[in-house]
Order: sequence, then C-alpha cells, then structure tokens
Amino acid sequence: MLARRQGAMDQAAAAYLEALAQDPSDPRPLHALYHLARSAAERAVLLPQLRACLARRPPQPLGLFLEAHWLHDLGEVNEACALARRAACLGLPGDRLAAAAQTSAGADVLILGAPKCGTTSLAAYLAAHADVWVHPLKELHFFDNHWSRGEAWYRVQFPPLRQEGSLLRLEATPNYLQHPEVPSRVAGLLPAARLIVVLREPLDRALSWLGHMQAYFGLTGTAEGHLLAEQAALQAMTPQARQGLGWLHPNALTGSLYADQLQRWRAAFPAHQLLVLRFEDLVADPETVLRRVLRFLELDAAGLPAAQVFPVYNRRVGTDVEVDPALARELRNGVLAEAMELWTRL
Repeated sequence: MLARRQGAMDQAAAAYLEALAQDPSDPRPLHALYHLARSAAERAVLLPQLRACLARRPPQPLGLFLEAHWLHDLGEVNEACALARRAACLGLPGDRLAAAAQTSAGADVLILGAPKCGTTSLAAYLAAHADVWVHPLKELHFFDNHWSRGEAWYRVQFPPLRQEGSLLRLEATPNYLQHPEVPSRVAGLLPAARLIVVLREPLDRALSWLGHMQAYFGLTGTAEGHLLAEQAALQAMTPQARQGLGWLHPNALTGSLYADQLQRWRAAFPAHQLLVLRFEDLVADPETVLRRVLRFLELDAAGLPAAQVFPVYNRRVGTDVEVDPALARELRNGVLAEAMELWTRL
C-alpha cells in the first residue's frame, strides 16, 4: 500500500503479484490489482505473471474475472467474454444455469453507494444468502468507467439462469450514486433493477473519504485545506451546476451531496425500486438492516446461515480525519445542509 500511496505503481503491482504467488487463495491482491491503474501495455507485461499465480490453484471466479478484464483491455474481446462467462457460472449448480449459449439478463440488484458507507459489508452479508450471487469483483464500474465496453460485455459478467428470479445477481459499485450519467444508463439497460443506497452522516463520510485518499492515493495537504477549497468551489456554483455535478477533487464534500444525487435516480426509477438506508443503522444493528433489505428484495430470511456473523469490512485503523468543530458546524449548516436534512429524515 505504501508504494501505491507514493505513486510507485510498478512497485505496487510487483508487490501484489508477489503476495498472490505466496498465497493464491488470498483475494486481497486480486482486488488490489483490479483497482490498480495500469495501461494496457503494462498489463500485457503483467499478464503472464498473473496467469502463473492463478495456475497454482483450481480456477476461482475472482481470478478469472480479473484475467478477463485485463484481456479486454488488451483487445482480446472474444477471449475475455468467454472467460468472464466461464467465471460467472463457476461453482453454481447445474439446475440454476441456462444453456451456455444463453445470454444473461445482467444484474438484478445494484448497490449504488455511497463510498465509505458500508457497501462492502452489506454486499458481503447478502452474499451469504442462498439465493443471492454477488459479483466477486464487487465494483464492476461498467456504468461509469467501462461503459464503452458495451452491453454484451456487461451481461457476460453474470450467470444466465434457467429460471429468471431463481437467483438474484448483484453488483456493488459505490461511485454509481454520484455519476450524473449513470441513472439513465442503468434505466436503459436494467429497467427492472432494484437499487440500494447506503448513506452516512455527510461530514463523517467526507472525512472518512479524505482518510481513504490519504491512505491509498497519497493525497497531501491538510484536511481543512481540502475542505475549505472544495467548499469555496461548491459555493461558487449555481444550483443547476451542482445538480449535475460529478466528481470534484478531492470529492469529500461533493461526494456527500446526497439530495442532488438521489434526485437523479428518483427521476429515472419508480420509488418502489429504490431503498435508502443509513450507514449508522447498518453498523449498530446489521441483522435488522439486512432483514429489511431481504424484504425489499422479496427474499426469505431462511436463506441466510443459521448463525450469521457480521464483520465490518474496509475499516482502516489510523485513517481517521478530524477538523475544527467550528468548520464542521459551518459545513453542516452550509454546503452540506440539504444532505444533512435528508440523512436526518431517513
């Protein structure tokens, strides 16, 4: 992680591959490699090493999906799609699957965000249900970063089912909530999808995001400096500009503008397809929140393990960020006021 934070991506890639070679069953290096920014040429160099690591154990969906993504980046589209289709079906019983030539309908459920609001934990809790299939990569980023790959690429990411509805296929990409073009894209491709949003107290989420940016991407400078600069940029915008806003570096306050973000989704989907939850409730009582989600998805709680545990995922020690209480009040009463009101009413 240190190499990645310092921008030494070659060293980071080498470290992740070394970790994978030492323990091919550890999913963390695979997730890290998926999110590591590398060009197609750089991935072409790394691909033989990745394949050598994956060959050390029986095929696993996560590794195959990662290889498929890299192959697609290298222009090997047909091979990538075939590998992704194989990965999507791996491990599922035959009575669940349609014929190999049949095309998947895609995801049935999307966890849209927001980042640093417990989406990883919620996806993991749902994955324990017998009738839920969560994409091993979790964050596909198709509707934002990989939209140009096309519909066929997205559909092969999910298993084709013998009987639609017998298994709910889910992906969780927290950035979808904020991206202004994603709601219309999802509505066009997955009009019946059920959508889940988890929101955190807006300033707490912003501070957690700053800690994430410092730990993983080497963000320098003080938290207060970043917040003040982003506050000024937001205050200078018209309401119309803010309503259509996507990413605004470092995206701490902007990522917490929940009212504008949800307005775009509510314009694209009927209310009964959208569930909005509070991060704080998920942390305090994950079992109750999970059962609420199951009711929304029309799933029987009997499909959960008899003694399910609820670990907290992606909690990073030592990344907490604090700001002066006076600035915190100013932000909550100013640029975050609408988001605070929305979050309070949940």
